[in-house]
Amino acid sequence: MGRAVLLLMIPVNLFLVAWVWLGRIVFGVGGWFFVFFMFTVVPVVFIALLVTTVLAYTQDGRPRALTPLQTWSQVLTWLGLFAFGAFMPDFGDTEDSMRSLLTQAFGYSDDLYNLGFALAAAAGLGAVAAYLVLFCSLIFARRQPT
Repeated sequence: MGRAVLLLMIPVNLFLVAWVWLGRIVFGVGGWFFVFFMFTVVPVVFIALLVTTVLAYTQDGRPRALTPLQTWSQVLTWLGLFAFGAFMPDFGDTEDSMRSLLTQAFGYSDDLYNLGFALAAAAGLGAVAAYLVLFCSLIFARRQPT
């Protein structure tokens, strides 16, 4: 599984950078976060995923593969980013522009809108935590015994 996840890192990471930015639009949710994310979240996610991809592909050993810890932390990072892109609500200039995946699927209510924010925040924090585990495991794997 470690080899397969390594080979999927480039295409899945590129997809998820776009998904975090545009995923909500698939569900009919668009607003100011579309513009805000373009200049804040998207560059950070792109650089972070680029760093771990380079670290993963430049690891020692043949054939190249991720360790089980690296594999699972990468998969959890992907799941968190996917959920973040799907559940993140958006807002606009009018009252009816406050939408999320949940409000589009079940009708608008403040509770569903807030639940969308809570799910997106949990997914985002989960993605960050999994990413940090991945990053640290890739860095520590590079250390040579002294």
